[in-house]
Amino acid sequence: MTMTQNRIARHSLKAALVAAALIGAQPAWADQIDLHNFWAGAGNININYSGNVWYDQTVTLNNYNIAGGAGGFQTFDLTTDPNRTKPFQTFCVDIFHDFNFGSQSVSYDYAPTQNPSGLSSAALLNLGRLYTLYGTNIASTSSTNLNETAFQLAIWAIVNDGQSINSAGKFSLTSGQPISFTNYSYGTPNGSISLAQQWLNNLANATSSYNAQFLMLQPNQYQGTPGTGSQDVVYFTPASAVPEPETYAMLLAGLGLVGFLARRSKSQNNTMNLV
Repeated sequence: MTMTQNRIARHSLKAALVAAALIGAQPAWADQIDLHNFWAGAGNININYSGNVWYDQTVTLNNYNIAGGAGGFQTFDLTTDPNRTKPFQTFCVDIFHDFNFGSQSVSYDYAPTQNPSGLSSAALLNLGRLYTLYGTNIASTSSTNLNETAFQLAIWAIVNDGQSINSAGKFSLTSGQPISFTNYSYGTPNGSISLAQQWLNNLANATSSYNAQFLMLQPNQYQGTPGTGSQDVVYFTPASAVPEPETYAMLLAGLGLVGFLARRSKSQNNTMNLV
């Protein structure tokens, strides 16, 4: 093998190793999630829905009625935290699935995503706005039944309406379609529907400093049968922060090293061309 062939082989090997490293750096396609209990307070609510299932537009429902709990979930990622030491808060984004804590909450395979199929960019923005404005109301494990329920109702309205909020009162949680809410026979915190409506009314033209992240069942299709023991959820992470000065220094050093290696490689190429 000639010197030129050796160099080509080395560059091909480097390219293959870089490609393998990039593939290995990608997150796993699915994590095992435990929806363990309610995060803090919670309430019960009646839901009525008429329209398409947001993540499976082939399914249309008319006067779909369901009643259940509303509030944040104490959640564990068993893939990275098998001993359940790092709980984080999630909320339901799927009124068409249901589950029971404990007996059905373990061994779900989820695919992390920031842009699930079927959810509009306006809905994603409004979810971020909601948490930016009111996340502090529900982040504590001592958060009230009222706040936790209202926040969950607002999420359901944003996800299932699928439209942007251009003016106050865009959503009507008691008489609007496709989704509306009424008090359950017991356990609905007094004022939770009106509080959710108030929070939604304040989203118009608000800025967002949080991103919604989703854990979706695989496959991402409508299952629809009550008691299936499944649930799609959302949680929130800060939007990209400004890097610290040390980060900039490391970036510049890395760019300098790349430039040096590029110049060295060019010089070697020129030398080889003269042989």
